[in-house]
Amino acid sequence: MIFKSKKWIAILLLFSLVSVHAFSGTSSYAVSFPDTKGHWAEAYIEAIAPSGVINGYPDGQYKPNNTLSRIEYIAIIVNALGISPRSPINGEYWGLPFIESAISIGLITSSEFGEITPSNYNQSILREEMASIVVNAYVYTGATVDSDALLVASQSLNDFNTVSPKYLNQAISSVALGILTGLPDNTFGPKKYADRAQAAVVSYKLLVEIGKLNPILSEVPPTTNKVYAVNGIGIGDTRASVIASHGNPLREDQSEYGFKWLIYHDQYKNYFQVGIQNDKVVALYTASNLLSGQNGLKMQLTKSEVTKLLGNPVTKISKGNTDYLQYSNEESATYFTDDVYITAYFDTGNQGKLFSVKLIDRSTEVAMRSQYGTHSDALRVAYEKQIFDLTNVFRRERNLSMLKWSDDMANVARLHSKDMAVRDFFDHTNPSGYSPFDRMIAAGIDYMVAAENIAAGYTNAFSSHSGWVNSPGHRLNLVRDVEYLGVGVYFGGKYLNYYTQNFYTP
Repeated sequence: MIFKSKKWIAILLLFSLVSVHAFSGTSSYAVSFPDTKGHWAEAYIEAIAPSGVINGYPDGQYKPNNTLSRIEYIAIIVNALGISPRSPINGEYWGLPFIESAISIGLITSSEFGEITPSNYNQSILREEMASIVVNAYVYTGATVDSDALLVASQSLNDFNTVSPKYLNQAISSVALGILTGLPDNTFGPKKYADRAQAAVVSYKLLVEIGKLNPILSEVPPTTNKVYAVNGIGIGDTRASVIASHGNPLREDQSEYGFKWLIYHDQYKNYFQVGIQNDKVVALYTASNLLSGQNGLKMQLTKSEVTKLLGNPVTKISKGNTDYLQYSNEESATYFTDDVYITAYFDTGNQGKLFSVKLIDRSTEVAMRSQYGTHSDALRVAYEKQIFDLTNVFRRERNLSMLKWSDDMANVARLHSKDMAVRDFFDHTNPSGYSPFDRMIAAGIDYMVAAENIAAGYTNAFSSHSGWVNSPGHRLNLVRDVEYLGVGVYFGGKYLNYYTQNFYTP
């Protein structure tokens, strides 16, 4: 029986404490904050903390996501430069000596934020204001910014035209120096408030640039992001640590991003993929109950529960000058949190619960300047194998028999995917009137039971599989009582990616 419900997606391209002592050199003692574990800026915070340039709260926490006031940041940079402000006069605004020092060395002007009053200086600092202060501090030391780096930086982000004119040069310079960088949506975000995590990163980078701090982050544990993990593996872990914990993978697959996926499962139980680039984990995927999050994220949550934990889904991902629209519906959504893009796939046939998930490092996602990646034979083979695997994972969780791979049927499926792309149609029956059964017979395949699923436009094997899971007719084929499966993928045509599954029992 053939189910012809057509399903495709056309993706459009479419009060904190501030140290009041001067700092120079480095310190050997360690400072650790309980609330920064797993935070994207943890390594920077722990690297800068011993200097006393920026401290924690009386309760021992750092509170990395708290916003920072203008005067707090001015005091941080004055301290970082090793300048000792005069002692405050009794009853005087505590920040005035820092303001005077900042004005005297050109960090700010006397009219920078209007009249020098506590109310003006206690306001949260904007990213463009932070950029101005830190670049002025850099220049104060006698350093200069490379003109070629300035040119590249000026073209790197989408919203420099929204920076206040008086801060534009410093904003571009901060990016050129690598002291401030773009936000996940490829913008500078000049009018966004800076937080304490950003302050730690910027202060660390400034101190390294001006030679007051050795670049010690390489001595700090790697920037592993285990806010979210799959089978204990977090973004930033090393390939060696993955192999040490889980052994050699069953195989390595090409990804649309250019990195390799390490494929793991135990007879389709505990299925997960680990994306490796430059010997580091940059992506994770699982279709099994292996997801863990420090905020309680786990499999089998509904979309509303996931959204409550992660915030609203993103509507686009900016890469260079192009915005790639991201769809959010009952079947899937993409979230951004803790420097990781999380694509969640929900099973509408099981109360809309999360059944598979992909996590990918922000920089890796943004570096792929397309929605579909680079097509190749290696990628085609990877998608075919992954779709086969995911079908068996779906069946294993329902205590059904495992399907066996059929090369002959995979060739039938592959030819149909190519035919749909080349002759620009989307149907089980081709323009010549041949059905899946006709194609199987023509290939010399005798069957008792046979069925076919097709899809087009889906960006990868994960999304294609999710589409079939969420379509009743296609879902029935996934769990049908058959013995063999062949999968064929073709790149090209109107919808770019075409997928065909052919099931049968001889």
